[in-house]
Amino acid sequence: MTQVTLHTGPGVFEVLSHVCRNPQEAMKQFVENAADAIEEINAEEGQIFIKLKYQNKEINGVPGRVLKAITVQDNGVGMDTRKMRQVLHQIGSSEKLNSALRGEQGIGLLAFALIADELHLASTDEDGKTSSCLVLKRRWLKSGYAEIIKNCPKHEHASRGTVAFLEGILPEIAPQLSKERIKDYLGQQFASDLRSNLYAMAISDDDVFEQVHPQRFRGVKIMGNTITVEKAGSAYVEFYVLPWEMPDASISLYGRGGTRICDLTDLQAFKVMPWLDKRLEGYIRYDRLKRTADKTALIQDQVFNAFVQSLRQIEPKVLQLIQEVSAESQEKRFDILLNRAGRLIDRFLRYRDKGLLEKLAIGPMAADLKTTGETKPAEVKEPVKPAGIVKITRAPTRAPHIKITAPAGDKSVYRSWYDSKEGVICINREHTEFLLSQREDRRCMRYLFYVWAKETMLQEYGEQAQKVADEMVGLLAEAEPLLR
Repeated sequence: MTQVTLHTGPGVFEVLSHVCRNPQEAMKQFVENAADAIEEINAEEGQIFIKLKYQNKEINGVPGRVLKAITVQDNGVGMDTRKMRQVLHQIGSSEKLNSALRGEQGIGLLAFALIADELHLASTDEDGKTSSCLVLKRRWLKSGYAEIIKNCPKHEHASRGTVAFLEGILPEIAPQLSKERIKDYLGQQFASDLRSNLYAMAISDDDVFEQVHPQRFRGVKIMGNTITVEKAGSAYVEFYVLPWEMPDASISLYGRGGTRICDLTDLQAFKVMPWLDKRLEGYIRYDRLKRTADKTALIQDQVFNAFVQSLRQIEPKVLQLIQEVSAESQEKRFDILLNRAGRLIDRFLRYRDKGLLEKLAIGPMAADLKTTGETKPAEVKEPVKPAGIVKITRAPTRAPHIKITAPAGDKSVYRSWYDSKEGVICINREHTEFLLSQREDRRCMRYLFYVWAKETMLQEYGEQAQKVADEMVGLLAEAEPLLR
């Protein structure tokens, strides 16, 4: 064991508060070190693994678990004891401390003290060579003390690279370091490297590692679990369903070490539903897949065939979930839009009756509907109420009820129609123009308003206005991109 003196001193925690403003930034220091180590050796299949370790504990009498440790592992260049001493002297120098106070991050390794009691940095620069360990403890920093343990028995490993053990996570910051929070944060901070496939990054709080992606997946998560590949291990799948089709929706396929191989549908075996459905996105990781020597294709061996058969078995379930979640998401959204459209129409009628429309500022209707559609224009002033007790009542809405429905029979060609029995305006949810407009809230609001205007004209002028009114809605829908 070697003792090392650091020039940290009593002001080290003040310095650290300037280096990292939150636990995620402190955590980022160790991931950045891992990325740098991979870049330095130019590792062909760089890997960074983050693992959260918990301890079962009763919290206010209720069984639960508490975050106790975090590890960050890489297969980068690694360090021997000489390099460890060099690193410690650099991060502990007075010059680094002073520059950090000016906002330059020169002592990132000491950021462990913002999230944990101890840091054990186990590292080796050769495969097969037992690792040594750089040890820093929170209570040592003010006195400027550190240790280097050669052939550390506690954190021993023999694969080239470094493992940062952050032990004794501070209870007050543990809730801010959940797997999902870290995953989203790292996906944003390392987006460029991950998109460029410079290395793979994965995180786990149990036995399964989930890929860290350069962007957060959209939609509703329908699946996030391991599937068994018969006689060939297992694969991890994570799928999300979007409320409607997105041109850029895809399923990424990852192989050994988390290296991205291709889109799933690039493979002929998966040019089928549900994988072709543009409402589905996510990823699959299966380490047993093998690429050709030039890494341009997959070897379609027995392992690959078993992988295909395993996904075939879950295809019906995935397809069912896409239909259910997409329909549920659409209905919830349509309820909100119809409610807003009703308030908009009612407001329009009230303003028109009071002669206030001409006083409104000229501009896109959508600009007045950024939130709930109820924002009052600055130019419109309500009459001053007399002093005293005044009972305020709101007149019931005169806006007709609107519903979105699937048409039947000869109504399938119409954008909308009026159901006199129910007294509602029916919107054809299968019409091309509605399908286009419903992808954006403001555009959909305008479409609903136009349909209401058409049906109002029909009620006022009779059936002879049918063609003119219908064509009016069509022209407005087509011109929508120019009306923004």
